Amino acid sequence: MKLKRLGMYLTILAGTAAVLWGAQEVARSHPAPIRWHRVVVREPPPEPILQTPLRARGADFERALAWDPSPSRLAAFAVEPGGQLLVFDLRTGNALARLHVSSGVASAEWVSDRLMLILTGGGLLETYDVWNHVLRSIASLHPPAGMVYRAVAWSGYTNDLYVIFSSVWGNEVYYFDTNEHMYAESLGDLSIRQAYDGSTDLTLYVVDAHHRLWVDRAGLLRPVASQVALIRGAGNTIYCAELNARGEAVAVRAFDGRAWTTLCRLPSPVPASCLVIDHAGHTYIVSRQFIEDASGRVARAPQGAFFFASQSADAVVAVRGSAYGVVMD
Repeated sequence: MKLKRLGMYLTILAGTAAVLWGAQEVARSHPAPIRWHRVVVREPPPEPILQTPLRARGADFERALAWDPSPSRLAAFAVEPGGQLLVFDLRTGNALARLHVSSGVASAEWVSDRLMLILTGGGLLETYDVWNHVLRSIASLHPPAGMVYRAVAWSGYTNDLYVIFSSVWGNEVYYFDTNEHMYAESLGDLSIRQAYDGSTDLTLYVVDAHHRLWVDRAGLLRPVASQVALIRGAGNTIYCAELNARGEAVAVRAFDGRAWTTLCRLPSPVPASCLVIDHAGHTYIVSRQFIEDASGRVARAPQGAFFFASQSADAVVAVRGSAYGVVMD
């Protein structure tokens, strides 16, 4: 009986093996269809990505002397040729405020998204609330004869403010501390051209007419670089153009108060005033007709439009008449 059962089992196993072998042979003779998938390989874009919907209106950038967006990019101001100040909504282009000063606006800086710091051509230092259209006087500045306004350096964290006038023989710096107490002082005999105040490190950076960078900290003035131009500052870092013998920018370097970092070498020498550095630290060369990045990729302005870099060298708009579109910030 046991032998009979064993024979039955062996017969079943042999039959199963034959079926499996047959299935394998059929599968080999009729392979499963191949499922193809479409794969799109994208090469790096040949030029910087550029989106410029020229829909917003409100400022005559064709004639504007300067413009700058607010910290949150909600609004922007434009200084018009007669020194009038126009503030407009960056999303709609609608005018938010217009300030007329008899002596004109010599300098304008954003303190916050609603508050601006204004220096008039007559030496009046004021704050301007663009929402409530309220001017508040801070001080009347009277620099020595022969000195002209050069720069404002301000820290939103410490509330320290420097208003700098200079001449070929020296400078006059009006320093306002945290409590808005004013002190008139000089920084050596430097003919200052540019300035930036670190956000939190109590450090003032200035560049003189000989392209030398100086650091003033706790009353100690010392040189830290030569043949440079200040492009912009962000936080406690400054971005400078390295200049060649002809005064053209050939590289961009960052200084954090301790060490220098070379960000890029430029494809060819350009004026330092053409350089813009975005919030990610990328460098762009901006002219009226094109934007070029540090690797040489170029984006051209839309037909009939031109590019206009911001006062703080961290944003660009494309402008066609009174219409504009934000390109980068």
